[in-house]
Amino acid sequence: MSEYDPERPVCRQGIEATPLANGMVYIRHPNFSSRIIKQEFWAFLEMCRGLSLEELTSEIRKRFGYQVSVDQLRATVQTFATSGVFEGTREKERHYRVFDASRLAAFIAPLVRQLETKWFAAMTLVALVVSLALLVNDWSHFTDAVARASREHPIATVLLYYVAFIPVALLHELGHAIVIRYHGGEVPEVVIRRNAHFAVLSNTTVLKERSTQLWYLSMGTVVDVYIWLFLLTVFHFSSSYLIVVFLLPQTIYFLIYSYSIFKNSDFLKAIATWLGQAIPVKPASFIREGWRKLPEGPASRRLLYLMTASLTLKVIATVLLIVTFAIKEYQVLVLYGVYRILLYLILDRAPLRLFKRASRA
Repeated sequence: MSEYDPERPVCRQGIEATPLANGMVYIRHPNFSSRIIKQEFWAFLEMCRGLSLEELTSEIRKRFGYQVSVDQLRATVQTFATSGVFEGTREKERHYRVFDASRLAAFIAPLVRQLETKWFAAMTLVALVVSLALLVNDWSHFTDAVARASREHPIATVLLYYVAFIPVALLHELGHAIVIRYHGGEVPEVVIRRNAHFAVLSNTTVLKERSTQLWYLSMGTVVDVYIWLFLLTVFHFSSSYLIVVFLLPQTIYFLIYSYSIFKNSDFLKAIATWLGQAIPVKPASFIREGWRKLPEGPASRRLLYLMTASLTLKVIATVLLIVTFAIKEYQVLVLYGVYRILLYLILDRAPLRLFKRASRA
């Protein structure tokens, strides 16, 4: 690896660049996470061939017709350096390509015409209520089935917990992708992050209206609602081990994570977009500071109230699950702790060699 000089940055050789809608460019290289950037930024990166920052400012003025200061350029260089775009730099938080979702998203995208309606939103809300009713009705049966699975198949349950999550997570991301594709955007990649979560790399600049942005942010969870309803319905009539393995992570997702405000969640983005507010970078700090001194604007206060309600529900649901299994079968909690540790050690800390190889393909 050549040495990185922030005063004379050199863009990596061999970057694949594909033009996208609205003047965006999709760039891909084995040594950094693929990303979508503005065409102007890609043109700037192409200039970075060892020129000094002063020389780069002159080139930018000639090419684009506007002046940037050396300090402004230095900040831009630093941003790209942390992304691993320059020779001698390394990205700390990598994600890795799983597959190209373009063709599949294009095939399913016409359905969005029927999905982006108030009627479908109402139907989805009914489906969620029915799912919750089924869970409440079968709660004792469900927790018994989970306890039995942990006793009879402890190792398999830990391993299959994540494996069963994968197809559902990919369908979740496909839900986001079809909205982007329907509105004319591109979805060049489904990726896996170092924390083992999936995501879509998509050209969201095509989402001009707030309603389309909300549909994009919520469509993944909409897909999850119907999957959850299907699994709960099947479980109501058949509590086989395979059904329990698929139902468990989906149920945990809805009880704890679907409405979470942490880790830049879809829910947080959706309520912030709905209220026309900036997404809080540090949600916990936003809540803490907000209750010390209430925000002045009504929209900011509503965001605070909704985030607080979300956090309260999350704590209640978490305590409910802990108490339930501590009484019924504490081994469930032990196995979940083992699962989280393995997830951290194997997927969060390890280099994900499989996806590194796939990203080079």
